[in-house]
Formats: sequence, structure tokens, C-alpha cells
Amino acid sequence: MKAYFILFILLIFCSSCSIEKNYLPDEFWGMKLKRKLTGNEAKDFIDRLHFQNVATEKNEIGFYSGEIGNATIYITYYKNQKIAQEDFIKMAKKISPENSVFVQGEFETVNNKQIYSCLGMGQVHYVFSHKNLLFWISAEQHFSKEFLEEYLRIL
Repeated sequence: MKAYFILFILLIFCSSCSIEKNYLPDEFWGMKLKRKLTGNEAKDFIDRLHFQNVATEKNEIGFYSGEIGNATIYITYYKNQKIAQEDFIKMAKKISPENSVFVQGEFETVNNKQIYSCLGMGQVHYVFSHKNLLFWISAEQHFSKEFLEEYLRIL
């Protein structure tokens, strides 16, 4: 009996270690995930957006659509939290209004998370790091803040 109990505890422990959080759910905030890019496809997409090689090895992109509009979530994976935070700060400086097509850039705190937000290309953009990840969320202006706030709750 004791051996079964130990085996049960080990199975629970090991299975929880292998569970990777899904940061791009099939449905979110009344919107459906219409397209998901991973691996080389996501890396190539990000590099094309920047007209140069900037993407890390592991990236994911989720394109969401619903009656309210469209949103895109870009996720870049790093080796650790420190590197993700450093790249967050570097990215915010690069996209500051003086250096790019983005305007009205500012740091703000949303749901206890430091966010860099800006406007550009008809959308609101939010950049932030979380653990070893860097997120860029682009959403239509009329719902962007609520979308971001709800997304932060699932992290």
C-alpha cells in the first residue's frame, strides 16, 4: 500500500513538472485563435516584420479574431527572467517615439505589471516581460486595455 502511495505522489510530481502553460489559448476574451505560428515559421515572421534577424530560437504568435475585432500576441522565450527583462527595456527604448513609427509611448503599471504601451499602425501595442518571456500584444484601440488586463490575469 505504501509503495502505491509513493508511486502516486511521484506521478503527480512528475506530471506537474512537464506541464507547459499555454499562453495562446484557443479562445480568449470572446475571440478565437485563428492562426498560431511556432518554430521557424514564427521566427521568420518576426524577422520579416523587423527586416532583419531579431527573433530568438523559440517564439509563438497567436492571431485572434472575434466580433469585437482583432488582436495579436507575440511571445519570445528566453533562457531566464533577467534576459527577458533586459530585452523588454531595450525594446521599449528602440520603439520610443523618437526612433520609430510608434507614438505616445509610455511606461505604466497594469495589474501590478510594468508595461510599455504605444500607438502605431492603427493599434495599441503593449510590451512587457513575465518570467522568462517577452510579450508584445497588439490590439484595436477600442478594446485594447481591457484585452490586456484580462490577458494579464491568465499569466
